Amino acid sequence: MKLDIIGSVASGKTTLARELSEIYNIPFYQKDNIVWERTPEGDKKRSDKDRDELFQEIINGDNWIVEGSPRKLLRESFGKCDYIILLDVPLCKRLVRIIKRWLMQRAGKEEYNSKPTFKFLWYNIKWVFEYDRDRKEIIGYLSEHGSKYKRFTTSGDAKDFIRMEYEKREL
Repeated sequence: MKLDIIGSVASGKTTLARELSEIYNIPFYQKDNIVWERTPEGDKKRSDKDRDELFQEIINGDNWIVEGSPRKLLRESFGKCDYIILLDVPLCKRLVRIIKRWLMQRAGKEEYNSKPTFKFLWYNIKWVFEYDRDRKEIIGYLSEHGSKYKRFTTSGDAKDFIRMEYEKREL
């Protein structure tokens, strides 16, 4: 199984990738953690060379799931994956998730990579609206990948599709 799951902030990418990873016992990787090295002293951006080498190592493997926002970097996986899954969740749902996640992180009840400051909350809200602004362009370039590209408005529908596709392959 080779999947690239993309979508806006708070679309459910990481949750879906984690669930699929557990169900199918294959590794998943967050594209943010490929771009950024997480250290106790704070995030440190990887050099282009280190980032690209790490990503190539991942996508040259037999089974993987990568997930992240639809950035222009790290699209090489599109050519190597079985499916590109776009989680295209409605705006209101994503905004509610951002606020809920931020509150849980501030309360220490949910892990985070970036400290849940007011500034980071603002950035997340901004990124949600940037996704909506760029949505047609994103869908356009994903559509160029033909039947590999699948769009879902819920992670449950995406999970059902993946289950059915991989069950067919096992027959």
